[in-house]
Amino acid sequence: MDKSFWIFRNPKQAIFCIMILLMIIGCINVFSASYIMAKDSGNPYSYLIRYIIFGLFGYLAMKLTRKIGYKRFLQPNLLFGIYITVAISLMLVLLFPAVKGAHRWIFLPGMSIQPSEIAKLVVIMLCASSLGSMLKKKDQVRLYKGRSGKILALTFIYCFLVYIEPDLGTAAIIMGLMLGMFIIAGLPKNEIIGMLGLAAAGAIALTMSTPYRRERVMVMLDPWRDPLDKGYQIVQSQTAIGSGGWIGTTWGHGIGKFFYLPEAHTDFAFSIFAQENGFIGVLFVFIIFLALGYIFMHVTMNAKDEQGFLLAAGVTFLIIGQSIANMAMVCGLLPVIGVPLVFISYGGSSMVISMMAIGLLLSVYDEDVKADKQKELQQVQPET
Repeated sequence: MDKSFWIFRNPKQAIFCIMILLMIIGCINVFSASYIMAKDSGNPYSYLIRYIIFGLFGYLAMKLTRKIGYKRFLQPNLLFGIYITVAISLMLVLLFPAVKGAHRWIFLPGMSIQPSEIAKLVVIMLCASSLGSMLKKKDQVRLYKGRSGKILALTFIYCFLVYIEPDLGTAAIIMGLMLGMFIIAGLPKNEIIGMLGLAAAGAIALTMSTPYRRERVMVMLDPWRDPLDKGYQIVQSQTAIGSGGWIGTTWGHGIGKFFYLPEAHTDFAFSIFAQENGFIGVLFVFIIFLALGYIFMHVTMNAKDEQGFLLAAGVTFLIIGQSIANMAMVCGLLPVIGVPLVFISYGGSSMVISMMAIGLLLSVYDEDVKADKQKELQQVQPET
């Protein structure tokens, strides 16, 4: 498997180079999007510096995760310990001050941690471990058979803890990751249809249960019905994107960041990028993410271990799925749910967890390379 891939020596090098390219773009964009706001707080480079620090920390975490290897992380005892730790963290957030009406962060000196970002990766690992073991034993994956019920229960606990923060969007992402893993593992069609139907019904019921969630859906359908209040954010986002034209306003000259567009450096960082780089820049970034997704799928499809296959598929869902969802959200095609654009948006927890996820995927690749080399050695050994 360790063979040339496009212009790169191997898929590992391709993943690393594309990740670095995205981080360079993200570093430039976060600086541009946050400069005005950060300047008012006293240090115009504060978000840029923190982005770089999180990037370096994420790189070290990726290297460590890859060195440890996915097989160790998927061992039941260690994985359950990680699960319990994250569950406790999801409960601890309720003890910290709310930010914009939600308890999502644990505040530490000089930094904050968002446990719900970690929960996404833990659910992927849980599914890969349990469902992978079932596939190895040639067991049919069913929703309520064997370990499947345990996965459902553990995922529902995470979803509930995230939901009460409140953060329905992230809870839906966690549930969606689990559903995707079950589908990839070979869940029967009738159960897929039933599960998707229940998920859709639950999402609709929870959305309609509160006025502000209903309003988000109405805003998505027609943000111009209330452009100065409820639809303000998405209207400003669409205005910023549209004003970029074909080639953009040039870097640093987008006006959306001048307090017109809320969350210009986080959830709506892509809107500022589109304004300053235009359709050509947007197309370039979209193609980069598609290329990264293709490489991820290449590693996934060549995985020789069932757990590795499912883990790599889950990482692909996490990084590429969230990125496409963010692009759709800032364009008004999805409700505003706070999904980050990986490496482009400012967000320490998201960046570090994404890089750790890539480290796990690279460890799947490493195991496959070892298996290929061992097979080659066995083939060239002289017969005795």
